[in-house]
Amino acid sequence: QKEEKMIDFEQFRSKAEVIKYLKATKDISCRTTKEAEKYLRAHLPKESYYQDKIIKHIKEILPSSFVWKAAAGPYSRQGIPDVCAVVNGRYYGFEVKRPFIGVLSKIQERTIMQIRAAGGKAYVVTYPAEVTRILQKEIGGDPPSEK
Repeated sequence: QKEEKMIDFEQFRSKAEVIKYLKATKDISCRTTKEAEKYLRAHLPKESYYQDKIIKHIKEILPSSFVWKAAAGPYSRQGIPDVCAVVNGRYYGFEVKRPFIGVLSKIQERTIMQIRAAGGKAYVVTYPAEVTRILQKEIGGDPPSEK
């Protein structure tokens, strides 16, 4: 059994691009789009992996922020973004989705709209770099240049 190399999914701009890569890579046996999609679902990190990265990232770039992971359970409100932060007195909600396959539920869409209507800020994100761009005004300065 040969060891699988970790794929850096951040390098891809679209689902079509990652599927094309999976089908073209010799050591990954995906001949069809369906096989590539199945491989992608099985090998992408879980949402919690991205949530943890984003929480750590916000604390690192804005140490004075108050950041927490929203708890889900039978007594909690449904649809609250996964990662919540108060930065310079403003509420930010970040609904974290897995790249290429994550989809918002109807309750999540509604909750994001309600947060925005109430004056808070709510976004759907995957990577820490997206959060940096969103919080750029809070950090101060110009947004970082794209790679």
